[in-house]
Formats: sequence, C-alpha cells, structure tokens
Amino acid sequence: MDFAGGEAIAKDGVTSTSANLTPDASGIPYYDEALFIRTLRTGTVGARELSSIMPFVVYRNLGDDDLKAIFAYLQTLKPVRHRVDNSLPPTYCRLCRHKHGAGEQN
Repeated sequence: MDFAGGEAIAKDGVTSTSANLTPDASGIPYYDEALFIRTLRTGTVGARELSSIMPFVVYRNLGDDDLKAIFAYLQTLKPVRHRVDNSLPPTYCRLCRHKHGAGEQN
C-alpha cells in the first residue's frame, strides 16, 4: 500500500485523503512529466484544484530537475489498485482499513 493513498490528513479545519500516486489505473497513470510538474507548480490538475492540504506550495519552487526526479521515482512504484476519491463521502475501505471516498469500491 506504499504511496497508494487513503490516509486522512487534517489541517486548519479541512480534512482530505491522500491520493494514490502509483501508476495503477486507480492512481495517476495518466500523468506525464509535464502534467506532474504543472500540477505541483499550480496546484491544479486541469480545471480541478488540489486540496489546500496538499503541500504543493512547498514543491512548486523546486527546480525542474528535482521535480523530474520525483516523477521518475513515482513511475518506478509497484502499481496498487486502490481507488480514493475525495469528491465522494468517506466509506470503509477493506484494503487500507480507513474511511475515504470510494472506500467501498476497493
């Protein structure tokens, strides 16, 4: 379950669940290097804003080489099927044993 998400994170009254960053279809396989860098620099994926809890403000000032290295590392991860969807109400997930959106779909 490494990097497969499902952990609730709370900050300043906002709670969100970590995303699946693995290259599985339920994770971020559609990210290419350019989208990954743009997402960390802008805090958006297309028209969707990342949760304010996601520390993209920490990463957005990293150099291109550093962001490319992070992306390259994520591409080496074992794909883990684990659907996490913060737009849905939290439900129990038998895989990670936490509650998160789409938990019942795992």
